[in-house]
Amino acid sequence: MIDFDVDRVERDLGLVVRELRIKRDYSQRELADRAGVGLTALRSLEKGKGSTLTTLSKVVHALGRDAWLGMLDDATAEPKPLKKKKKKKARPSGQSETAEALAALAAEEAAENKRRRVAKRGGSSRGDAQADAGTPGTGTTDAGTTDAGISASGIITSAVE
Repeated sequence: MIDFDVDRVERDLGLVVRELRIKRDYSQRELADRAGVGLTALRSLEKGKGSTLTTLSKVVHALGRDAWLGMLDDATAEPKPLKKKKKKKARPSGQSETAEALAALAAEEAAENKRRRVAKRGGSSRGDAQADAGTPGTGTTDAGTTDAGISASGIITSAVE
């Protein structure tokens, strides 16, 4: 990472601008008028309290230091056009990614709860996973009990055994 102290640079630029203004025997009001900037903007620049590039450019020009900005004339390279992001296809269910993820988690939790109940009764936890887990998103199983699920509005329903 480059060690660059922006605050120090702003203070240093402000001091240089102030020294040049005094050397030219301009008051702050006079330089602000010559540069076409507000007095407050010039004061902020001189104090190193932040300035816009526009204010800095105008003040530098008014002080006759256009050479400071001369390096910008060589910037002739054309910027690369930005690549457009591919739009994600609409989800067939109309649900957001979050709602789909929550529905999947709820279905997994319902299946796990069903496996635990079956194991507790001494039965097999194998078999038709859909029958064991019930229908995801409905909150009901074939046995009629209510498991965790997602309601039609996307709200998580709690598990009831």
